[in-house]
Amino acid sequence: MSLKHVIINEIERSSEASITFERFMALSLYHPRYGYYQKDGPKTGISGDFFTSTSVHDVYPRVLARAFINEIQNNEYAPVIVDAGSGDGKFISSFLDEVKFLDHQFYKKLHYFVLESSPYHQQLITDRTKQHHVQIYPSLSSIKKVLPKLNGILFSNELLDAFPVRVIEKQQELVEVCVGLDECNCFTEVYIPCTDPAIHNWIARHELQMSDGQRIEIPLAMGKWLDEIGSWLDTGKVITVDYGYTNEEWKSPERRRGSLRGYRNHQLIENVLQYPGEMDITTHVHIDAIKNIGLSHGMKWVSCMPQGEFLLKEGLLQFLQPTNPNNPFSKEYKQNRAIRWLAESNQFLVMIQEKRH
Repeated sequence: MSLKHVIINEIERSSEASITFERFMALSLYHPRYGYYQKDGPKTGISGDFFTSTSVHDVYPRVLARAFINEIQNNEYAPVIVDAGSGDGKFISSFLDEVKFLDHQFYKKLHYFVLESSPYHQQLITDRTKQHHVQIYPSLSSIKKVLPKLNGILFSNELLDAFPVRVIEKQQELVEVCVGLDECNCFTEVYIPCTDPAIHNWIARHELQMSDGQRIEIPLAMGKWLDEIGSWLDTGKVITVDYGYTNEEWKSPERRRGSLRGYRNHQLIENVLQYPGEMDITTHVHIDAIKNIGLSHGMKWVSCMPQGEFLLKEGLLQFLQPTNPNNPFSKEYKQNRAIRWLAESNQFLVMIQEKRH
């Protein structure tokens, strides 16, 4: 059986002859056998489907290593880092190499936890961090058994945009955009009245305003996860790197069809129903919601700045190397090109929240 048949069977069994976009995304990305993130094979970098900052160059984790050491030492947090959704382990390996190089005493005290649901990525992380002590857990519930409360730093890089979302559209009334089947048994959008109180509560809680004809994603799953994180954090910071919009930015005309899209072989795929299980599906995150949920758990909104600005503030340019103009393909040139890209990577935001007692 293929993933397409799994989804078709679920649609045919449903009372509405459709499933929510959230369910379609959950199956497409996280089905235990066929889901995009659960299958073996590279997802990021040249041989994958999209780039992240962590796949550009090891300068990125090295800058963050310096920043996180300073955060923990200056604020007297416990030497604990939880890395949520870290991927293939390259970031962790370079990050911990830099920590060990900078401060061996701190390195020996540091507890580095990884939250990673993909067995494929778990194995890559294990293989790439054999020289370090890294503890891997498949879920938040499993890590809470050994770490009931978090004192330290929780870091995620492009994790929140991968949570499945509901999709709504404002017509004469509010409708939910779901996934059904056309006469050829292909996936198609289906509109049903939006009656789910969870969606209406989200809109009210986060004061989301929509214009007529506007479509937007409602990240209920992300909200639930952030509520869990807010309750779990005792003292420390949550540092979130992702792309997203404020409520005001969602009102812009160019965003009236939402932000849901796919990436396959580094190509943007507008029809996210096209390749279930064979491509990444992502959305822009709701910045105001992230802030609001944190505040409801006593987390101060410290800052939200473009990633390039953050990295420059944390010493990115210290990694620039002298180069030989006769060898533009040297590792020094490659590193300097990566630094320039990272300095301009302002499509990503670094959001910092803090809780203290």
